[in-house]
Amino acid sequence: MESKNPEKPYILAVDDEQLNLELLRFILERNQYEFVGTSDDDFFFELLKERKPDLILLDVIMPRIEGFELCEKIKEFKEYRDIPIIFLTGKVNVKDKVKGFEVGGVDYVTKPFNEQELIARIRTHIELMRARKKIEEQAQNLQQSNDLKDRMFSIIGHDLRSPLSAAKLKMDFIMRGIIDPKGDAFLDETVFGLLKTMDEALNLLQNLLGWAKSESDQIQMIPEKLDVHDLVEQTLRLLKLGGEHKKIELSNNVQEGTFAFADNNMIKTVLRNLLSNAIKFTPVEGAISINSRLEEDSVVLEVRDNGNGISKEDIQKILNPNEHFSKLGTEKEPGTGLGLVLCQSFVHKNGGDLKIKSDVGKGSTFYFNLPLYTETEMA
Repeated sequence: MESKNPEKPYILAVDDEQLNLELLRFILERNQYEFVGTSDDDFFFELLKERKPDLILLDVIMPRIEGFELCEKIKEFKEYRDIPIIFLTGKVNVKDKVKGFEVGGVDYVTKPFNEQELIARIRTHIELMRARKKIEEQAQNLQQSNDLKDRMFSIIGHDLRSPLSAAKLKMDFIMRGIIDPKGDAFLDETVFGLLKTMDEALNLLQNLLGWAKSESDQIQMIPEKLDVHDLVEQTLRLLKLGGEHKKIELSNNVQEGTFAFADNNMIKTVLRNLLSNAIKFTPVEGAISINSRLEEDSVVLEVRDNGNGISKEDIQKILNPNEHFSKLGTEKEPGTGLGLVLCQSFVHKNGGDLKIKSDVGKGSTFYFNLPLYTETEMA
C-alpha cells in the first residue's frame, strides 16, 4: 500500500519494549513510512533536534518517565507543539484518555497493535496536520496580499496623487492666464516643473508596479550578460535633466569591459532609483559618481554623492523593508522610500546585498554586489 503523499512521512517512536519498536518498524516501513524508534527518552530529544517528525508515537507506561510527562516536555518547545502525538498503551480508561488529551495528545492506539487501525489513525492525523499547515500558509499569504494591497492604496492615495495634483494645478493656472505662457520664466520654471512632476509620478508608478510584482512573486528573473558601463551610461542619460537642473556633476567611473551576470530590467531599476535618490539629496553644484570594483567573483557597484548624508538611525530605517521611511530632498523633492525597498528586493534576487556608508554633512555611498559574468555562465 503506497502513501498518498509524494514524500514518505517520518514517524518517531518512544517505547521501552524493543519488540514493540521492531513491530512498529515492520508495519510502518511496509506501509511506506520512514521510522525511527528508541527506548531512551534522552536520545529521543537528540533525534527530535536532528529531524522534525510528521508524527510521534509515545508509550504511556515506561520505567523512567511516563508518556504523559514526556508529551508535556515536548510541548514546552514551540517548534514541536504542532507535531501530532499518538499514545500507545495496553490499557485504556476514561481517566487516561482525558489526561492524554489534556497534555497535548491527539489519539490512542492499544496494544497489541492492529495494523489497519494503527495506519488509519497515523494517516488521518498526518493528513490533518498537513491540511492545517496548508490553511495556515494560505491565511498568511492572504494576510500578506491584504497588507500589500493596503500599502499600495496608501501610496496611490497619497504619494501618487500629490505630483498629479501639482501638475493639474499648474495647467489650470496656464489655462486661466494666471501663468503667462509667453513669459520669460515659463520655459525654465513652469515647463521644467511640469516635466519634473511627471517624472516623479512615472518613477513612483514604475516602482509601485515593480514592488507589487516582487512582493507577490510575480516577477521573473532572467539573468544575462550585462555590460555594466553601458548600463550606467543609459541611467545617466535618463536622469541627465534632473542633474543639470541642480548643476550636479555626474560621472561614470565604471571601467569599460566590466560584465555582470544579472537581470537587466532589475538592475536598471536599482541604478535608476539609487541615482535618482543621489540627485535628490545632493545640493546644487554637487557631485555624484558611479564606481565599480571587482571582489573575487563579484562586481561591486557604488553610487557616491557629496550630499546631506544619512544618520545611523535613518540607515537602519532605510534598510528595514517593513518601515515606510522617506525625506524631502535638498530642493524639497518628495519621496516615498519605496524605491530603496524595491532596490533591496531586486539586489537580493540577483544574489547580492544593498549596503550604505554615510557621513552626515559629507555624503553617502550606496553599494551592492552582483555575480561577475564568466564564460561558463552561458555554457
